[in-house]
Amino acid sequence: MRESFTKGQYDVWSWFYDHTFGALIRKRQRRAVDQLRPRAGDRILDLGVGTGLTLRHYPKDVHVVGVDLSAGMLKKAARKRHRLGMENCELVQCDAMMPPFADESFDHVLITHVISVVSDPPKLLRWAQRLVKPGGRIVVLNHFQSTKPVVAWMERVLNPLFMKIGWKSDLPMEDVLRGCELTVDYIFKSSMMDIWRVIVLTKPNGNGSGNGGRAAQGRAEAPDRPFESGRPAMA
Repeated sequence: MRESFTKGQYDVWSWFYDHTFGALIRKRQRRAVDQLRPRAGDRILDLGVGTGLTLRHYPKDVHVVGVDLSAGMLKKAARKRHRLGMENCELVQCDAMMPPFADESFDHVLITHVISVVSDPPKLLRWAQRLVKPGGRIVVLNHFQSTKPVVAWMERVLNPLFMKIGWKSDLPMEDVLRGCELTVDYIFKSSMMDIWRVIVLTKPNGNGSGNGGRAAQGRAEAPDRPFESGRPAMA
């Protein structure tokens, strides 16, 4: 994946994204935003805001900065922002691999369906780690390579095709988490058959403590459990 190629792809995708792939992920995006649990006045970075499908789910008392590489996607997001009357939201066109923000300038970061689109997924997560304040959450929603051997083999075989239309299908979750200094609070899926997972991470405070989860180092594994009674199962 190369950002120069991806930008053109998603300029084209912007014309029909909401009615195709976007229609599949709206409920999952709402659940991902819910995991941020922001307080009034918090600054949230929506890293890869796309056409702005997540915007309607943010509280009115937080400040949202949505960034995307594609001008076409941001144009759609700007229309949603205007329609929703979101004066608490600003949109910025930039490369997520080189975000123009100061370290620790956000309380939380949301990354939905971007990890498998960029050229260096672990680097993107390291950027999010730098940009979020200690104790802040980073919530990742994405498809990751299956832990089932047969399905994983199919994802590897089909990966060249998926890359032509804009994303990787064979990205292992542990490869993304390896090397980052974040705590894995929990991981969940919306159902047993869902191919997308939500990973909730916390940046440790200065004393090295997080929220009691596992450090995201080495093989960060967790059972694929669905929502139970409307609440995410702990990994």
